[in-house]
Parts: sequence; C-alpha cells; structure tokens
Amino acid sequence: MIRLISATAIATISLALLPAFSAAAGELRFVSGQEKQNGAVLKQIFEAYNGTKPSSPVKLELDNKSDLDTTQKVLADIVAGTTPDAVRVTGAVLRPYVDSGRAQPLDDCLASAPDLAAQLDKGLLDDFRVNGKLYAMPWYVTLPALFINTDAFKAAGLDPARPPRNWTELEAAAAKLSDKANNKFGVLTYMPNTYMFEGQLASTGGAMIGADGKSGVGGAAGVEVMGYMRGLVEKGYMPAVSPGTFWGEAGRMFQAGEVAMLLSSSSGYTSLVSKASFKVALAPMPAKDGAAPVTMASGNGFVMLATDPARKEATCKALLSLVTPESVALTVKATASSPINTTAVAKPELLGDFYRQNPDLKVINTQRSQNWYTLPGKANNEFQSNFGDIQYEILTGATSAQDGMKRLTGIMDDLTGAK
Repeated sequence: MIRLISATAIATISLALLPAFSAAAGELRFVSGQEKQNGAVLKQIFEAYNGTKPSSPVKLELDNKSDLDTTQKVLADIVAGTTPDAVRVTGAVLRPYVDSGRAQPLDDCLASAPDLAAQLDKGLLDDFRVNGKLYAMPWYVTLPALFINTDAFKAAGLDPARPPRNWTELEAAAAKLSDKANNKFGVLTYMPNTYMFEGQLASTGGAMIGADGKSGVGGAAGVEVMGYMRGLVEKGYMPAVSPGTFWGEAGRMFQAGEVAMLLSSSSGYTSLVSKASFKVALAPMPAKDGAAPVTMASGNGFVMLATDPARKEATCKALLSLVTPESVALTVKATASSPINTTAVAKPELLGDFYRQNPDLKVINTQRSQNWYTLPGKANNEFQSNFGDIQYEILTGATSAQDGMKRLTGIMDDLTGAK
C-alpha cells in the first residue's frame, strides 16, 4: 500500500530546513514535461511549498511532451527572451543547458542549506554534476525494472518469484506468454532512446564511446543487443512501438494485459500499478547470459535558468524543497526511485516501513549502475532522436541491425566531430 504524505505535513516539516531569503522576485515559472508519468507528485511538492507563503511562489507548467520536446521548447523560449526560471530535465538532456552557458551552478544554493545538504546521498548527487559542478537540483534517480503481470505468469505456468535473469530466460518466458492469435506479447522493452540500450550495451562488453574517442554503438556488442531485440519482434514475442507513441502505448499495453512483461524505468511504478487489474511484481533488468548486468541511472532534476540575483535566490529556495526528507519520501513512493535523502530512509514513518512492505523496490535500487552517457550540447537531442528512428527500423525489419547501427555510428561521430 502506497501512503502519500500530506501537502500540509511536507510544508510544515520541511520549512525549517530551508534557508531564509529576503529577496522578493515575484512568481517563479517552472517547466516540466512527462506530466502523466509523475506530474501529480511534482504538483503536490510545489503546492506544499507555496503553502508556506514564500515571497516568490512557484507556477508549475506541466505538459506530457517528452524531455527532448520540452528541451526544444525551452531553448526556443531562451532565444525569444521568455526563459523559465527552472526546467525539469533527465540526464539525457542536461548537457544542452549546461553547454549553452545558461544553466546556473547550484553548489552555492545547496551550501546555503548545510543541514539539508548533509542528508543527501553524495553518490546520487554526482549524477547531476557536469565537470564537477552541480547543475541540477536532484528530484529523483531511477533505474530500469522488469514489471511483471503476475496473473499472466501464473496462467503460463511461470513463477513470478523466479523472474527472468538473462536473455535466454527472458525469451523463454516471453514465448510462453505470447499469443499471436489474440495479439498478446510476452515482453516490451523500453525503446525511444538509449536509456535501456546503453545498459545492455555495457553488460555485453560494449561502450557508447570507444577507446579511440569514436562512437562504439556500431561495434559487435551494439549489433548483438539490437539483433536480440529484433529477434523478439520477429518471433512475435514483442511489439515494435514507434518512438512517437511509445510513452503512452507502453503503459497502456501493460495495464491492458496486452504485454505481460515491461522492461522500463522504475519511475513508472505508481502509474502502472495504480491502473492495473492484476498484481505487479518487479525484478532487476535481465542482461546477456553470463554477463554482469549494468543499468543506466537516469537522474531527474531541475536546472536553474534564472540569472537575475533575486530570482536566483528565490528559485534556489524553491528547488531545495525537492530534497527535504518528506518530499523525497513522497517522490520515492510515487516513482520507485533511489532516495536522494538518506534521512528519509532511516525514518520508519517516511521510507523505513515502506521498504519493509515493498522489498522488490529495494532490490531494484541495488542494481549496479553508471551515469547515462550524453553527447555535448544540442547534439544529444539530435542523436537520441536518430537512435529512436533507427532502432524502430531495425525492430520492424526495415534495415538490418548491422546496417542500422553502422549508420547510427556515422551520425554520432558527425555530431561529436570524432571523424
């Protein structure tokens, strides 16, 4: 059972940890995409913050665009002179803001609340650093998870307590769970960008960038990962979902029972579970047989874009409300993410009891992980878009894994100037 902390409690308990600022900057504009995924908890956090009557309340603008789409919009706003004070980002889109010179370092902001800063997990904080500087206030860090329809597992003679651990087991389970005649699939893996691919690539012995500084996606490991996924589609065990519709379709298909296993970000936990008519089990990401699984840590946080001193101070205070113990507990319960605030984990009323009641979530957060690779500047947006398109071509058989990854390698090297 997921128990949400009330907005009043967050406002009351968290206020003492935040620094007092005298500057009045007027209403702050914060922007975020992916509203359907975790917009509700974000609204609750900032409604609680506004409930403390700050001199500069937060106006939160939410839509259901992807992070790439949101980034394009915000970069256009910067050019137009209508820059928001802060924007929510994932690791995949952090660099464009940093490399443009507009993202403001947040080290001094965090230092202004030393008691709160001392509670934060230093390792997770590093997910939001670029060249040693903190460029995003953490909201949460999420790892991949295998979501399992336990009813479908039992009906197929499978044990949800013994989930697939490698590619062979995943394919074998998918075969038993698939029903081509009724358009039911055993598995669906995350597709629109490199988040899941990069973890599988690392587990298979590959890397996004080779020792020579050039793209490594088209090497043997990259082709093998894509070839494995193409095989699942070709055998009818997995649907090929286009990048443009994946965000809505993946969750819908799993909840409707059209897909029995969904390998995706653990951040979708609450939204997936709340609308499913069956019990959902979680398991770590299966990797290549005999390989040590490596997952990508996707950091969600807010970049400060405000440059006026008064607005920077006000934005800092608002952003610090994201990392109080109460806000972090609320976020973890909504996203199944790794807790950025260690005090929240230690308190039974925050996350201590929650983890005891949900041991699967603790297992997910102990997976070996590394930071999600991003290309510099605006190049990452273009690369991720090309990746999604080429992956879809491979999965549908429009091109081979070898030819598709070779083309993606060329695109990546062009964008990084490695040629």
